[in-house]
Amino acid sequence: MKKKIHRSKRIFIPLFTLTAIMALFFGCKSTDSYEGYKTLESRFIDEVNAECIHLEHINSGAHVFKIKADDPNKLFAVAFKTVPNSDCGTPHIIEHSVLNGSKNFPVKSPFDVLAQGSLNTFLNAMTGSDITIYPVASMNDKDYFNLMNVYLDAAFKPLIYDDPRIFKQEGWHHELTGEENPIVYKGVVYNEMKGAFSSPNRELGYQVYKNLFPDNCYGFSSGGYPTAIPELTYEDFLAFHRKHYHPSNSYIILYGDADLGEELEFIDTKYLSEFERSDEIVEIKKQEPFNEMKRVVRTYPVLEGSDTGDKTFLQLSFVVGKVTDYARNMAYDVMSDVLVNQESAPLRKALQEAGIGSDVSSYIDGNKQTAFHIIVRNANEEDLHNFYDISMDVLQKAVDEGLDKKALEGTINRMEFNLREGDSPQKGLIYGMQLSSGWFFEGNPFMGLEYEKPLAEVKKSLTEDYMEQMISDDLLSNTHCLLLALKPQPGLQTEIDNKISAELAEMKAGMDKEAMQELISETNGLIEYQKRADSPEALATIPLLSLGDITKDIVWYEAQEKDIEGIKTVHLDEFSNGIMYSKLLFDLRALPVEKIQYTSLLSNLLGKFDTENYTYGEIDNELNIHTGGFNSYITIYNADLNDKNVVPKLVIQSKAVRDKTDRMMELTGEILNTSKYDNKDRLKTLLERHLARVEANVRNNGLNYAAQRMYSYCSYSGVYNEIMSGLEYYWFLSDLVKDFENNSDKIIAMLQEVSSQLFRSSNMIASITCGEKDYAKYAESLAVLNQSMSGADVELHEWSLSPEKKNEAFKTTSKVQYVIKGGNFKDLGYDWSGKMLVMNQVLSTDWLQNQIRVIGGAYGGFANFSQSGNMFFGSYRDPNLSESLEVYDETAGYLEAFEADEKAMTRYIIGTISDLDYPETASMKGNTALTRYFNGITRDYFQKQRDEVLSTTAEDISGMKDMIKDLMVQDIYCVYGNNDKIEQNKDLFMTVMDPLR
Repeated sequence: MKKKIHRSKRIFIPLFTLTAIMALFFGCKSTDSYEGYKTLESRFIDEVNAECIHLEHINSGAHVFKIKADDPNKLFAVAFKTVPNSDCGTPHIIEHSVLNGSKNFPVKSPFDVLAQGSLNTFLNAMTGSDITIYPVASMNDKDYFNLMNVYLDAAFKPLIYDDPRIFKQEGWHHELTGEENPIVYKGVVYNEMKGAFSSPNRELGYQVYKNLFPDNCYGFSSGGYPTAIPELTYEDFLAFHRKHYHPSNSYIILYGDADLGEELEFIDTKYLSEFERSDEIVEIKKQEPFNEMKRVVRTYPVLEGSDTGDKTFLQLSFVVGKVTDYARNMAYDVMSDVLVNQESAPLRKALQEAGIGSDVSSYIDGNKQTAFHIIVRNANEEDLHNFYDISMDVLQKAVDEGLDKKALEGTINRMEFNLREGDSPQKGLIYGMQLSSGWFFEGNPFMGLEYEKPLAEVKKSLTEDYMEQMISDDLLSNTHCLLLALKPQPGLQTEIDNKISAELAEMKAGMDKEAMQELISETNGLIEYQKRADSPEALATIPLLSLGDITKDIVWYEAQEKDIEGIKTVHLDEFSNGIMYSKLLFDLRALPVEKIQYTSLLSNLLGKFDTENYTYGEIDNELNIHTGGFNSYITIYNADLNDKNVVPKLVIQSKAVRDKTDRMMELTGEILNTSKYDNKDRLKTLLERHLARVEANVRNNGLNYAAQRMYSYCSYSGVYNEIMSGLEYYWFLSDLVKDFENNSDKIIAMLQEVSSQLFRSSNMIASITCGEKDYAKYAESLAVLNQSMSGADVELHEWSLSPEKKNEAFKTTSKVQYVIKGGNFKDLGYDWSGKMLVMNQVLSTDWLQNQIRVIGGAYGGFANFSQSGNMFFGSYRDPNLSESLEVYDETAGYLEAFEADEKAMTRYIIGTISDLDYPETASMKGNTALTRYFNGITRDYFQKQRDEVLSTTAEDISGMKDMIKDLMVQDIYCVYGNNDKIEQNKDLFMTVMDPLR
């Protein structure tokens, strides 16, 4: 289920143990008592393999839930039911603001100080449509309680009541830097949401919920609608915090192996004991159903002169129930796949045959009143009613004839596999989010963790008309539904921007000289506040670990190279709970460089065609029934961490339980060896859908595309990544689709040739992550696959493309910029050192954070240095352009003047180690071991890097100024952003263009 979250699947691990048996034998009520708390219920939950305890703080009314898991990665989270009453984004602005100083930790941003210098494995805050949650995790006990302390202080004792500058910085304010300058809006959340709503997908979601839930909180944007954010007053901001951030409305989640008594005593004595229970009840009003379906047409901005054909979104949404009906919601998850998302789903096929859109998807959301959604992309407004009629016909046919039982079996199997696998290092966070709905709305946090009963209910659909009856009751007979079209409007963004500029100009024109000077003074005062460093006394309040709390030696694991019938096999011996994590890697240099875009195309189409023995729908079902996943992708390794030593691979990734390994490999061989690429209708459908998704990524992920494009100016691996997955690939794909009739024969021939050249046993390396006792089973299955593949020799071609500086700007309707500047320091004669990781920490959490985010108003600013020599400075959702480039150029000067005492350096080093010591699951370790294998990373290399991190001094950081200066003087940069802003700065670029085709 989807839930709107700003900044950031249900995963569980069920085991039935002796503890569970004892819990059942002796009863479910706990005999433990904790001073200041009332134990409401305690019992063992098989699905999370832990005793779970539900408590209430007696005085304050705070709700507490502990999952006593045997996991050193402890999580603390405090959540609040936060119910927006406008589009001003009040919950989101408060989420930012409370982390900007509190009573006991009066620094400007305790969050950033913690990011610099704790061993956290997770540190964030998130705003949802009805929840705000502050989670932190750490594997160090001392650090865990430090993080807990700072977050509780932020939530219950923030400085927002004493310092309105926090609201202005994080929310919004008028900025006027001189009498001759225009007044503009500034604010971190303001610019974040301008960036978020630059995506038509975000606008679509906003319009759907505003029209589907017009009378309750789900009709408002909890994150904030950009034009509404400046309507929020400081007084309303504070009133919202007073109402929603009382302990009586708090839900505290504790997970892991920390002592519960110690946790509860800490929370009580430090915070909760100071509060009395509140009578204020935070409730979410129910949206009453409509008497008839609502039909709505809305618009989103595209550039003036853009082609608006096939660019409309169509959506059909039904309000179907409540979030705590887990069986029905799980059933809708399954139904969305079987009806819509799968390759041979009936609604997908019906819309394709009608020529409506190029992609369709479906999901169930996770709000109190849940809704089932069907979305078509790349359609036209005139398709709206036909889309509705076809959808209802398909739903009626599903009721009359029944859903495909084989498809149901496969989808339910895949869901069950994911539930039992639990492939996440942050289980506490996953469980915390999962249990929140039942806790918030039914007072029962257990029900969100116990998936066995709803799963068993859903399995009834395999023998009964369980889901067919849901379709009849909840969809076909439901008038609480919405049919919406979101169509492009050229020039709309310019209209919006001009209206805002005119309003601010009118405001300025109405100001006398005294008022203008007052605003200038306020602006300068805020900037000075933002520039001012925290005092040593304030910084000293933030609890800090010492270097003695850090392990000096690395935790090392290494894959072993083995041989299975001539196939080089990389095996990581790691307990994986009986799951086999397999990868087959094929060297792309089996093809000449001019054909490599077709390898990327192939990787995106594998498994979606008919094969010798199966239709594409049948192969989809078989993969779901017998595996936990099958996918393919392109990746590039750098041998010896040398950017010029490119090792490009097409990776076939799959996973299955041990007893299904043979079947997993059989299906893999079927796809690799016998896929039929010559069905032109099927090929056209797949290409159009693939293009729609890539184009959506281009619209929504400006940072990624700008960074990838910039690397193509200075990095050899960057050149190939850009060609195979960047804008160059998008343009290649667009050209194929737009002239498909003339291109189809060539595309088919190229897919056949690429497949034939790549998928040979002589060109394959296998990787397997599993325990030693399961390895023989994998070896047996791989040997069978090997015998089915061509054994012809492969000659690797020499790839000789080189980077070329282009300094481009890509102008869009985005309301913000993504400004990237970088280079390769090894090309300039500098060697990698672990000390660069500490410098990266300094720059990202201090210099760029302050200059780009705090002062500049962007959502984020950061640095990135890699062992291959590539680096960049970047900004995210940035209102500026040239100013950010200037900040990057001033970085060498910042480093030259850099000073830090021993305590400050300890903080930077600990923050760096936190990134290095992130917990990993078995599959993650397998990925890491494989990267080490291909990149040639040894234990000695890794230990040397850690030693360099731990020994870094302020002088080391300052000593890297020349490297940064040499990098920045090359002037290698790329910008993706707002059309008008780029036009104002077009002299900075060699080329300015629209990235969309």
